Amino acid sequence: MSKAGGCLCGDVRFRIEGETGRVTACHCTQCQRWSGTYWSSVSVPQDALVIEHGAESLAWYPSSERAERGFCVICGASLFWRQIDEAAPHVAVAIGALDQPTGLSVDLHIFTADKGDAYQIGGDAPRAAGDG
Repeated sequence: MSKAGGCLCGDVRFRIEGETGRVTACHCTQCQRWSGTYWSSVSVPQDALVIEHGAESLAWYPSSERAERGFCVICGASLFWRQIDEAAPHVAVAIGALDQPTGLSVDLHIFTADKGDAYQIGGDAPRAAGDG
């Protein structure tokens, strides 16, 4: 089943071809700074993510030695996370960037040891202090 999404201003539009993987809510300090709170994403194979419009507005920021984050240079919307290693098979796509309804729900909370104090983790999804 295909899913579509895009950034806040609508310049970057993408499509996910095929099935999606696990949905995670990351509570690490980088994701908190990236999103303003925790960051929920769905894992998809790199080749399943198709940028349909606005590829020139998509920039990648190297947020650590092992990962980079994709965002729209026009509106600043947080869209993607991926390992820098070219052989990495998956990219994480922001749940909030997907067109509704998504039909998705969080499967796992990760880095809960770093959770901010301004919110509580709800629901029944398993929790991991680290990367799960």
